[in-house]
Amino acid sequence: MNTTTKVMLAFFIYTVVAYMDPKDFGDKLTKLGNECHDICTDVTGATEEMIIQVRNGNFIDDEKMKRYVLCLCRVSRLMDKDLKIDMVALNEVLPAGSRKNVPSGARDCLVNARNSDLKEKYDKVYEMEKCLYNLNPDEFIMF
Repeated sequence: MNTTTKVMLAFFIYTVVAYMDPKDFGDKLTKLGNECHDICTDVTGATEEMIIQVRNGNFIDDEKMKRYVLCLCRVSRLMDKDLKIDMVALNEVLPAGSRKNVPSGARDCLVNARNSDLKEKYDKVYEMEKCLYNLNPDEFIMF
């Protein structure tokens, strides 16, 4: 499997988290999500109110919220500093059979955000989340 294929597959797996039913997360993913949530709210200052707004599709233009989303990706070790998905970390936490929930176009969300003219990584990751939300708002989940 070449590097491009691995990166695409890893991103495919990563985006599953945004479209899974929380009851299907399993112990590892639930624990990781809760830990990252607690760390990232403390580090960034994002509030529960802000997070709920984004969960509901209101992507507020707030640097704390943008940094929170990037923090989730980085603290979970699911994404590295170059905004590349870590396939090994994903495979450790994702429940088996969860890949079927990813909508088509999810890979484009990461590629477009990563290649955008936005300067800050938190802006790029936030754009990726907006894109993922827009692919399937009814199934979008964020910690």
